[in-house]
Amino acid sequence: MRVKITLLPINDREQEILIPLDFRHHFISLLKSILTESQLFKRFELEKPGYSPYVFSVTFKDIVSINGSTGEMLVKTPVYVNISTGLFDAMTEICNGAIKMREQTTVLGLQVKDIQLMPLIKIKSSQVIFKTIGHAVFRVSEGYLNGDDLSLLEESINYQLQTKAQFLDQQLRFDISPDSMATVKVLTETSCRKGVCLHYGGKLTTLQGFFHLKGSPETLQFLYDYGIGSRGGQGFGLLEVVRQI
Repeated sequence: MRVKITLLPINDREQEILIPLDFRHHFISLLKSILTESQLFKRFELEKPGYSPYVFSVTFKDIVSINGSTGEMLVKTPVYVNISTGLFDAMTEICNGAIKMREQTTVLGLQVKDIQLMPLIKIKSSQVIFKTIGHAVFRVSEGYLNGDDLSLLEESINYQLQTKAQFLDQQLRFDISPDSMATVKVLTETSCRKGVCLHYGGKLTTLQGFFHLKGSPETLQFLYDYGIGSRGGQGFGLLEVVRQI
C-alpha cells in the first residue's frame, strides 16, 4: 500500500525553493508530526526503535541545481513524500494523520496540499526488475557498499530482509511469517550506480538504479512494501516496479 503526500509552499503556488542537501531529517520530523496521535508514534520515543514498519522517499517536481559549497539545492515544487507499508493499520494512521495536517505549515515552509492513495501493486512473479525511488543504503561488516560486488549486495539485501521481517513480526501484527521470507538472488542484469547523500551531518554511500531480483513473490512483495536495504524509515530504499517477469 502506498500514499503520496503533496507539499507546496505557503503561497499555494508552484515555484523554485532552496532546500538543504541534508533534507531527509526534516521529513522524518514531518512523519513524526503526522503520526503524533497514532500507535506508531511510540517508536519515535525509543532510543533504539529498530526497523520502521514503513519506508518513504522524498521526490521533487524537478531539481534545478545543486550547490555543494552551500549545501543546498534549488528544486521546483511540488515536493512529494511517497510512503509504503504492508500493514493496513499503519497506512490508515499515516493517511488520517496527513489529512489532519492538510493546509498546515509543516517543514521547510511547506504545507500539505493533497493526500493520494496509489494503485495497489501485487507481485505475482518470481523475477522482478525494480528501480529505486531516490537512494538506497546497503551495508555489510566491511562498510557501505558501492555496487561493485553483486555477491556482497545480495548478502546485504538478504540480511536486512530476514532481520527486518523477524523484527516486524515480534513488534507488530504481521501478516507474513518470517519463516516464509526466502532469500533473493541478485541477477547480473542489475545495474546501479554509486551515490553519496548527506544525512544528519554525515555522508552515506548509496546506490541508485535497477535491481533485477529473483525470489518468491511473497519475498519480493515484502521488499516492495517495506523497502530494500537499511534506513527505510529515514528516507532510503523505496522501490518501484519496472517489470514483472
